Amino acid sequence: MMSGGNDNKKPIFFDLFCYMSSSARGLVDEPKLYGPLRLLETMERIVDVLEDNDMSNEFYSELKKNIKENKYTVMHDEEKFVESLDEIVKMLAKKEKDFLDD
Repeated sequence: MMSGGNDNKKPIFFDLFCYMSSSARGLVDEPKLYGPLRLLETMERIVDVLEDNDMSNEFYSELKKNIKENKYTVMHDEEKFVESLDEIVKMLAKKEKDFLDD
């Protein structure tokens, strides 16, 4: 659960904010393709938050699986990494269409 301003319970997205801010700083000095990698890792962590709070479903699990299987191709196969980004975009576009059709 999200906590209010005065108690000491850590909000559910606090770790994600820490990751995102430290990644943003790191990207200043990192290779260009690490930007998309960090965004994928952020998506993966958002799915983790959804799972930890019983808000996930099969679509998010499949999205996370796709990210985990392909994110490190950035280190050795740029073309495959870009193809995996395209696949993720297609997955999300299809899901968006499903939402619009309902």
